[in-house]
Amino acid sequence: MPAYQKLNPPHSSANNMSQTAFEAAVALHWNKLLGIAAAKTNSHDAFDIVQDVFLSLWERWELVPKDEELEYYLLNALKFRVYNYYRTTGRYTAHLKNLEIILNETLETADALAQEELHGLKETLVNEALDTLSDSQRQLFILRVKHHYSYQQIAQLLNIDAASARVLYSRALKQVKMHIQTNPSLSVSLLSSMLLFTIR
Repeated sequence: MPAYQKLNPPHSSANNMSQTAFEAAVALHWNKLLGIAAAKTNSHDAFDIVQDVFLSLWERWELVPKDEELEYYLLNALKFRVYNYYRTTGRYTAHLKNLEIILNETLETADALAQEELHGLKETLVNEALDTLSDSQRQLFILRVKHHYSYQQIAQLLNIDAASARVLYSRALKQVKMHIQTNPSLSVSLLSSMLLFTIR
């Protein structure tokens, strides 16, 4: 018996047509959500998380979007529950520390942000730089972080020496990190940009 058939919503909550449509949605999306949840947590907790997603879906069945928009709704519901799972199990604190390590060490090497799994983090950092830095700092920061230019390449483009490019980047990076570290909601946003919370 497929795992999704273990869900048993009460018959009195909706008519037979609604229940048939709901069961079809569960059959269609269960395995994908379970696979994602298992990759983010573990097989035991993943089952409970996904079951909770679908039980909540049943309770709101008449209000939620249908057709192609339903998958987007379910993925966001799953993302929210995985996020809460990490917060309630204490893993969230560990990943905040991981974020701090990335900010303090990984960003010092621009090539590190070329990794595909850090693409979302890089884009968020660049967006923050646009709002935080001066025009000259912003240009240098984007060349270094987004385009992975060396200090020598930056120096040639901006008509400065490589040592100055390194110092200016260090100052810009320090300013961006300070902005992030003093903004808790932004820290959460950056965590969501990391692989752990990226659900596609």
